[in-house]
Amino acid sequence: MKRNEDVLCRRLPILIEKLLRSCGDIDTIYVLVRSKKNKDPTARLHELLDDFLFHRAHEENPKGIHKVVPIVGDMALPGLGMNDEDRKLLASKATIIINAAATVKFDEKLSVSTAINVKGTKEVLKLAKECRNLKAITHISTAFSNTQVSHIEEKFYEPPLSVEALEAVSEIDNQLIESILPTLLGKRPNTYCFTKAVAEEAVRKYGEGLPISIVRPSIIVSTYEEPVRGWTDSVYGPAGLVVGIGTGVLRTMYMDEEKVADLIPVDLCVNAILASAWFTAKNYKENQTSHIPIYNFVSGAQNPLTWGEFIETNRKYGINKPTTKAVWYYGLNPTNKYYMFLFYNFFLHYLPALLIDCYCTLTGRRKAMLKLYSKVMKLAHILFYFSTQDWRFSDTNVRDMWNSLSEDDKVVFPFSMGQFSWEYMCETFLIGIRVYLIKDDLSTLPEARKKWNKLYYLHQTLKAIVLMLVFLLAYFLFKPLITY
Repeated sequence: MKRNEDVLCRRLPILIEKLLRSCGDIDTIYVLVRSKKNKDPTARLHELLDDFLFHRAHEENPKGIHKVVPIVGDMALPGLGMNDEDRKLLASKATIIINAAATVKFDEKLSVSTAINVKGTKEVLKLAKECRNLKAITHISTAFSNTQVSHIEEKFYEPPLSVEALEAVSEIDNQLIESILPTLLGKRPNTYCFTKAVAEEAVRKYGEGLPISIVRPSIIVSTYEEPVRGWTDSVYGPAGLVVGIGTGVLRTMYMDEEKVADLIPVDLCVNAILASAWFTAKNYKENQTSHIPIYNFVSGAQNPLTWGEFIETNRKYGINKPTTKAVWYYGLNPTNKYYMFLFYNFFLHYLPALLIDCYCTLTGRRKAMLKLYSKVMKLAHILFYFSTQDWRFSDTNVRDMWNSLSEDDKVVFPFSMGQFSWEYMCETFLIGIRVYLIKDDLSTLPEARKKWNKLYYLHQTLKAIVLMLVFLLAYFLFKPLITY
């Protein structure tokens, strides 16, 4: 990003932080912010910028914070919900647009997903065509927008529905939509992936003539190093899995340990997004081409990690860095057989939760275990589709983009997945989840290790008791046969 650039992006903390810290010459960062819970957008943005995540940006670029300007808007509304004054401002000032807006709730209603992911994308493209000084626009999609094919290349695919057809379908009664949703989704797992596929079609159809590119990240996890190691604020996906395992709550998982866990750190993803905006502007200026480049930002193409390796590495570091929030000792039993998962789920999750809740009821305490496991399984089910199969991704465009960077830029904006340590990342991920997600500072490690040792002996004692009961049951069942 060069001097005098004005960037429009949606409220994405890591992206804004990186722009402030590493692109200090930017004139203004316009952030599209919705009003929420009686908080005006300016207050919401100031609250974000005061977060500890921005401490480093405050230190390295203290004047930069004042460059962040909120624009009141809503991706789900016509015209992005902007007033005329703000729209005219952006049309005259914005040079870079990063469309990272999306509803990432996988089970979101189709009407809501369509409004934000598809109609919102169309509105962003409409605004982009009004921007007189536009140099680049980057649309953030997902690597899983086209899971109907086994080899996902950096190209457009036939959408499941046309943009216009989906807009029409999203307007019908929600109950009717729910009844036909499985047919509509086809081989796609959820409304998120489905609408992201149609949003790509919107980019292809309505982005013609614009200096635009598409970045398709895979499963985004915590930061690798910047601005702090291991930062995350989401319990979805692998983070929820690690929380469940580390606290001893999650005892089984439907998972094929041989399949690739295509994970990418959020800070490397942000670097790739910023590089794509620069690369798009550069290529468009030089070639004036109508070609829309697509970047599959994935890890499996260059540096694959299996789910089994992910679980084992987290177990190794998790045992050394346990949490005081643990309720039981580590003991995950992954299986790629769904009937075995149901068996394990009943005996390792549902039955113990039921017994504990019954005990709480009898003793006048609040029962919460069944409710907890209901939430845990809801989060786990989101991951099932991605943990039991994998895809082959091409990432030639991403590699070419990386090779086009100067050596200095590679240091400031690292995103090469080939130069990446999974050992370091898994330890980082675990520490980040402990500190930032479940709010258990590393200063509690001595206390946590004492508790972990107690849980270990309780776990071994319980296993011995259960084994003894099984032997006794078998003895009494088969004793008549032996006597006979």
